[in-house]
Amino acid sequence: MADEASPRAVVVDDNLMFAMMIEPQLKRLGYQARTLSGGPATAQELAASPPDVLFVNLTSTRHPAVELVRELRGRAELAKTGIVGYAGHVERRFFQEGRDAGADMVVPNSAVRASLPEVLAKLQRRRAGAAEEEWPEE
Repeated sequence: MADEASPRAVVVDDNLMFAMMIEPQLKRLGYQARTLSGGPATAQELAASPPDVLFVNLTSTRHPAVELVRELRGRAELAKTGIVGYAGHVERRFFQEGRDAGADMVVPNSAVRASLPEVLAKLQRRRAGAAEEEWPEE
């Protein structure tokens, strides 16, 4: 169970069914987790209370998610926040766009659903400076 000292994770996804699959997994892993559906105030809200890790659905239809990642990466308050973008494995353009915008990693939806502990471990290693290969896009 997460407490105030637990790391914090935020999922930004307008597909709340998908986000609700991720949030319980994060909680089981000891994170305080919550979901935002995106929109104009999202960047300000995240900057006011920076999470340790942020998951962003790069294919969101409610907000321009790639632009959100770019904006968040430009905010000093979020410099320590690990950003993981995700998209369907057939939506290849989002993988490169997410990386170009400043996401630490971009992974397929299936990796977030089925391999979340591995995704988080790889993110931690990458944020610590380890050179690692990209997650396979499947």
